[in-house]
Amino acid sequence: MSSAIADANQVHRFEVATDDPQEAVEIVRSIYADTKMKISGEESTFFYRQRSVSVGPLAVDDVTSPIGVDMQSPSFDFLCFITAGRAQASIHTRDLHVDMIAGDTVVAPTGQVHSSFARDLDTVVMRLPIAPVAARVGLDPRRFRFTAMTPMTPALGRYFRAAMQHIHAQVQQPDTALAHPLVLAGAIDMIAGAALATFPYACGQSSRSGAQAAAVRRAVAFMEANPARPLTMADIAAAAGISVRALQQGFQRQLDTTPLLYLRRVRLSHVHEDLQAADPANGDEVSSIARRWGFGHLGRFAAYYRAAYGLSPRHTLRR
Repeated sequence: MSSAIADANQVHRFEVATDDPQEAVEIVRSIYADTKMKISGEESTFFYRQRSVSVGPLAVDDVTSPIGVDMQSPSFDFLCFITAGRAQASIHTRDLHVDMIAGDTVVAPTGQVHSSFARDLDTVVMRLPIAPVAARVGLDPRRFRFTAMTPMTPALGRYFRAAMQHIHAQVQQPDTALAHPLVLAGAIDMIAGAALATFPYACGQSSRSGAQAAAVRRAVAFMEANPARPLTMADIAAAAGISVRALQQGFQRQLDTTPLLYLRRVRLSHVHEDLQAADPANGDEVSSIARRWGFGHLGRFAAYYRAAYGLSPRHTLRR
């Protein structure tokens, strides 16, 4: 039987509901890089609730407070994406200013201090390291910057908000598939790509204009040797010695596919082997085998499997 990573990412859940302003100030300071929060309004009406879930490097926060708050934030060394529910808010730096209303999605500034004000706070915040986003465009995370806080178009804003909602729904599940390293890596890679498509950024350097056949072969060998690792596009490109864009161009040109579709094919072959070797009488299940290899959505997995092998995964297991 083929082997896979057995260790799952730990899921950490945190929830607080308080009418103590000082407690809320300390929570915000500890989670958001020493951000200082000041209450605007009567403290007697103050209430603050936060529910946070983190899986590996990815974290999602639900924050509500029915009173106005001012915040002074230092330079973040992580990405912070914010969607507004009923909140009205503004964020500004020395050079940028954004007003948010219900339904808006922004990325908080990185690498510079910023101030914000919110009234009737009701937001979902997603926190993510800069590295997986910067790696997709071949930049050192210390040099990567989004050049605006708002999406390039309203349609892209809706697209990114939907991507955040998908991640938000996943982390709320008690047995979230994101606890599996391969599923989490795929989710992070998805949200990194969505962020780069949605928000303008400074490239800093150009990608090489194509991939040589040798680089594609290196990428293929790397994926086939490491199918159980939580690989991202940036990991595969680094192993091949080319940029993500050149990797994509090379796979399209050389193999008429994409790197991630090729990786899915490799992992499906391992699922197939495990299903053939499994024994339902011993409690082996299609869902656990699929998730072991990074397939978090069982309906889509079953469709992929049937397209590749001409029968359902359950049928293979029961043979």
